[in-house]
Amino acid sequence: MNMPSTPRIAVFTKQLDNWRSGSGHQLNEIMAKVLDQNQARTQNKIDFTFLHYKESENPIYRRVKEIIVPRNPLRFALVLRREKFDLVHYTPLTIYSPIWFVPNKMTATIHGVEQLLLPRFFGPLEMFHERFLVPVFARRMDGILTVSNSTKNYLVRHFRVREERITVAYNGIGSEYHPRDIQTLRAPLKYGLRGPYIFHISRFSERKNPWVLLEAFAMFAAGKGKNHTLVCAGKGWDDPGVLRKARELHIDGRLLCPGFIPETEAAEFLSGADFFVFPTLAEGFGIPNIEAMAAGCPVITTAAFAVPEIVGDAAIVVENPHDVCALAAAMEDLSANVPARENLIRRGLERVRLFSWEEGAKKLLAMYDRILAEA
Repeated sequence: MNMPSTPRIAVFTKQLDNWRSGSGHQLNEIMAKVLDQNQARTQNKIDFTFLHYKESENPIYRRVKEIIVPRNPLRFALVLRREKFDLVHYTPLTIYSPIWFVPNKMTATIHGVEQLLLPRFFGPLEMFHERFLVPVFARRMDGILTVSNSTKNYLVRHFRVREERITVAYNGIGSEYHPRDIQTLRAPLKYGLRGPYIFHISRFSERKNPWVLLEAFAMFAAGKGKNHTLVCAGKGWDDPGVLRKARELHIDGRLLCPGFIPETEAAEFLSGADFFVFPTLAEGFGIPNIEAMAAGCPVITTAAFAVPEIVGDAAIVVENPHDVCALAAAMEDLSANVPARENLIRRGLERVRLFSWEEGAKKLLAMYDRILAEA
């Protein structure tokens, strides 16, 4: 390969400044593995620099060179021109990404296209950005990393990105997520749970389909789920609108919203739950589904964009995410069918072998190598 000696790659890592959840956590996991694998290389090593707007406590910055860059994209571009990187990786790709008048090759991560799938939940400025600016920026990239074939196909069809420039690297699963002896679980007891429960975790948003989840649980709780509690973990679930809806549905005494919880507690909740419910309206991947599988928890989810690709036959997939009755019926069927639950747990533990941060890092490094080798 005609690669420069010790090529210099800059990664825009603003998301790493909040590395304990969401896209920041995912970026932290894959970049940590990239740094490990790069260090282990005997040839084609890469000199990494991470760029972000302000200093961070994230320990990953101790492993690389670090530059604090200005928020103004024109001044940011001057930094890139001065440093003369061989490749810059934008995570994420936005209007603030300085892609004009810079000498370096460029790549970006695009996790999904939820705004374009569900425009009613986003404002006009954000939709203008996603509809008109991001596609133009994406076509200028020498490579794009995404996390599902569903997103890749969308980028090819609607953004007109060349297929050969897109690399699909599935997300991985943290080491916290594994089956646990129910007798050892402390998180449910910490929050006062003594009986059976259903678990959901997300940052509260309309995209996660909260009202259908609450209505379906109310139907389930009125029938076969009389003893169950619904646990909705994550920021925002203590919203007054959620509590008001729970009172209207007469499930306010059966709903537990512990707020943001650490990974260890999330993994324990999953291991102890009767099942995990994730009735999302759109996902570029849907990592909570595979975390539930890895923890030995049966999954009920919806056929929302990339979700069927990711869960395969290892989950109950409700075709219409707006169908309250179908979601409630799935809960009832699974709660009453122990062999079906055990079968889903077995399939889920097999399915999660597909998802590895190490494999994702290998694919990302291979994409870097390909771009650097191009004349």
